[in-house]
Amino acid sequence: MFYIIINPTARSGKGMQIWQGLKKELDEKQVNYRYYYTRKDRNAATIIKSVLNKDHSTINLILMGGDGTVNQTINGIAAAGQKCFDRVRFCYIPAGSASDLARALKLPQDPHKSLRRILAAGDGQMSWMHGSEPARERRTDLGLLTYNEAENPEYNGRRRYFIVSAGIGFDAAVCAEASASKAKKDFNAIGLGGLVYGFICVRRLLTGIKADIRVIMDGKRIHPAKDSLFVAIMNHRYQGGGVMFTPAAVSDDGLLDLCFTDRMRRRKILFTFPKAYTGDHVGTKGLVIDRARDVRIVSSEMLCVHTDGEVATRAKDISARCIPVKLRLMV
Repeated sequence: MFYIIINPTARSGKGMQIWQGLKKELDEKQVNYRYYYTRKDRNAATIIKSVLNKDHSTINLILMGGDGTVNQTINGIAAAGQKCFDRVRFCYIPAGSASDLARALKLPQDPHKSLRRILAAGDGQMSWMHGSEPARERRTDLGLLTYNEAENPEYNGRRRYFIVSAGIGFDAAVCAEASASKAKKDFNAIGLGGLVYGFICVRRLLTGIKADIRVIMDGKRIHPAKDSLFVAIMNHRYQGGGVMFTPAAVSDDGLLDLCFTDRMRRRKILFTFPKAYTGDHVGTKGLVIDRARDVRIVSSEMLCVHTDGEVATRAKDISARCIPVKLRLMV
């Protein structure tokens, strides 16, 4: 039995088209499944929490959507109870416009190939599926972010899990603007959503808020950074559609990888940023790369904060820590 959550609006509406093709294959192979669509009033977190509260066995979950839908689902599992992480075998068919998790996990771009790998793993009874190599379980770390001082007081003390990355400043502001951009949705429809994202990045690099920050790692190492544009907190190596802020990040080492600017001029950031797509930015003066089990970031300014590209509020003080091998991920 598979539970399937579909974001039909993923990739500017192409999610539904992708799902219809997958549904046809599932029906042809007489696979036992139930499926649910996300909606504005019923997101992935609500759906998976409801499923887990009704079915107390091990859940074979297939999620079809982007990194934001993954984030919602993980937080829905947490809302159902911490022990639920051990009951969910998390399978992912990427259908988002960025899909940084899929990129990091080297998942097939063809959704049908991903589906066949998942079905081949199944419950051990479908290994004959087209001779497909079955997906295998691996445990992956999760990050857990806490809002200590948020612009909206109701967020103070609130926690949110992330699997790909979290961040404060420039990268979060880009996520907020891109998610609200009508132009991005239009360009996504013709496969050019990355262009709009690129334009937003350049403009935010030139005009985004800078702040004096303190980065406190493992409660004892303090790095004060002046005129910092962002702090990226990475669990995987990619974010923002393939940007490798921390090329050496490993998702099951019990550590979060950090990248932030310190006294770095905007012009230099602008010319350095493209190098982050290949990892050649490492070693640039004014760009700090480090790692820690937990980190606290205190800013002189209210800055946008994101978890896996989802922006809920701005904050001046956030904390994040690594939760080792928390999620049962099928890859």
